[in-house]
Amino acid sequence: MKVTLQERALIAAGFSRESSPEGFGPLWRSYRVRNERCQGWFHSLSLEDEPWSVSIHDFVIRDDFVMNFDSPRYLTVTWFRSIAGEEFSPYRKLRPNSIWGQSIGGGPWRGVAHGGIPVQSVSIEVTPEFSARFLDLEYEGEFRNVEKAFVSLGRNDEFPEMKALLSGLWPQPGDEGRSKLFYGGKVLEAMSLIVERTRREAPGSRRAASPADCERIHDVVCYIDDHCAADLRVPDLAAMACMSPTKFKSTFKLVTGMTVIGYVQSRRVSQAEQLMRRDDLTIGQIAHAVGYACAGRFSAVFKREVGMLPSEFRKSVVARRCQGGEPNR
Repeated sequence: MKVTLQERALIAAGFSRESSPEGFGPLWRSYRVRNERCQGWFHSLSLEDEPWSVSIHDFVIRDDFVMNFDSPRYLTVTWFRSIAGEEFSPYRKLRPNSIWGQSIGGGPWRGVAHGGIPVQSVSIEVTPEFSARFLDLEYEGEFRNVEKAFVSLGRNDEFPEMKALLSGLWPQPGDEGRSKLFYGGKVLEAMSLIVERTRREAPGSRRAASPADCERIHDVVCYIDDHCAADLRVPDLAAMACMSPTKFKSTFKLVTGMTVIGYVQSRRVSQAEQLMRRDDLTIGQIAHAVGYACAGRFSAVFKREVGMLPSEFRKSVVARRCQGGEPNR
């Protein structure tokens, strides 16, 4: 993969080539940006003769940044050390210390990264052709749908093996000698982890919802988006979808990849992130505005979703707006 999608986008955003920091060997290309909108680094390991690449993001943007990419098709798995934002179609919350899988290409990908919070991540990207060859060699026709396996990542954040693998790819002082063979081996290991994890899933977890059920769930999701601060009860939402509560909960998770409660909480937190950019509201007032009577409960949910307490989030946003600064490696 000669030039990764992220690399092209970031170059267009003002990043320029610079010498790599300590720990990054000669295989890496590093880019840096220092302006009023963004501060930090992007590192890419993309070799001319290899169908895979490794990317590291380490920057902070001042304001929310809408991502809207249309690219050649490839598969990617990412570990986010730090992030705040959302992916659209389907809506999914971007969370710190989480694993994310995507199939990029064949149409635009859209999302938003929230300003003031460092974007720090490690990604492996592979071509579909490489994936097909890997599966033919390692599994002899037993497993075919690796694209679906990638896309399912992010619906369950508990993937400690992948977190350990990807976090270990972030170079530290003394790692300059890591070779092409080292990184290629880690790419194959990541592929194996994804395939084996998917094969261990119960067959019933991979069934598909009917088009009619998908449409009903979509309507309920739109309702939740517009009324996320309200007292949303599963029986009422199930009635809107013309389903029993049991079927509604299982179908909702099948379609969205999230539980009903998890989805409502993610929407409330997203709304709270926007409100905390205002100086005229206390955190308690914001908690109440997004549907939490107890500020303590709101703080616990916010920290799980964003990776920091509401007070820390507000302090970070204010600091980034008042003065520049780069995220620490």
